[in-house]
Amino acid sequence: MDDIARHRELVNKYVRENNNIAAIKSLLFLIARYADNKDFRRAEALREKIIELDPMSLSEIIKANEIIDEARRMPVDKTHRDIWADLYEKLNADESNTLYVDMEDLTFGPDEVIFNQGDMNSKLYFINSGQVKHLFHINSRDLFIKKLTPGSIAGDDTFFDASVCTTSLVTLSRVKLSYVDREVLAKWKQSAPALESKLQDYCLGQEKIHNLLKKNAMDRRGQRRTNLSGKVLIKLVNEDGQPVGKTLGGILADISIGGLSFFIKARQKASAQQLLGRTLNVQFLLPPSMQEIDKNGTAIGVNFNLDNFQIKNDYSVHIKFDKKLTPAQLAAAEQSNRYR
Repeated sequence: MDDIARHRELVNKYVRENNNIAAIKSLLFLIARYADNKDFRRAEALREKIIELDPMSLSEIIKANEIIDEARRMPVDKTHRDIWADLYEKLNADESNTLYVDMEDLTFGPDEVIFNQGDMNSKLYFINSGQVKHLFHINSRDLFIKKLTPGSIAGDDTFFDASVCTTSLVTLSRVKLSYVDREVLAKWKQSAPALESKLQDYCLGQEKIHNLLKKNAMDRRGQRRTNLSGKVLIKLVNEDGQPVGKTLGGILADISIGGLSFFIKARQKASAQQLLGRTLNVQFLLPPSMQEIDKNGTAIGVNFNLDNFQIKNDYSVHIKFDKKLTPAQLAAAEQSNRYR
């Protein structure tokens, strides 16, 4: 049992025994620990607990206030400041500390949902480590929109203007992030009146979700595709750009100069969706010369439950090549199709 859990149990024990002096001593310990961890909501709630137990314990109440206030004045953590250097350059010292102390921290594992398309979201997320992806669902298709890395912000389209989420935000790896809730905006109007507008201006520098959706749609419409038959071998690619893990087999569907689509089998929809936003290595033969193609690309779309699927476990995966085919390669494949 850690110290925090032990002292929480001690507080409950001392309260049951009407031993307020001992309970307040443990509460002060907890307040200090929570304040050190930047968990000011819990620290302030425990300060109120001291007042509730003994309103006349003025020295302890004052001490609790001092612990919390001192922790709030602590400078912004250097590692955090380095990640968000561009943001903090726009803020003065008081605004920087206000933003930092009002942030809450969260950790997610791989393939966890941070928010869902269509849901309400009141939080502004700051990605500190790991990678997340924006996904857009339309009809029976999931589309990869963008990958976010440390130093990126998510949720700004619903934080400053109350609206539903246009996309889903899902982790690609273990992710550590910070967030502020919209409720802090009312407090900032008094303590840091320019902070909201400065933060909003910073967010405007990021590419907006609706612009990304338009760009994604234009990219898909702008490249002609030709049918392709045969098998494709698929592997995940690690951060060093090397294929790793088990080789999957798929059936080719069509190809463009910038990407490829193929069918795979997956027992669960979630298994196919996990490919979105990940880098894949694909190997296949390109007609008419049956040239061996070995390319990396990002999975940008997954289709499921389509009418022309013969088996319900078939999914169509669409990838965008890191390096395009040559026009001659695509033209040869198109010419081959005409003579079938």
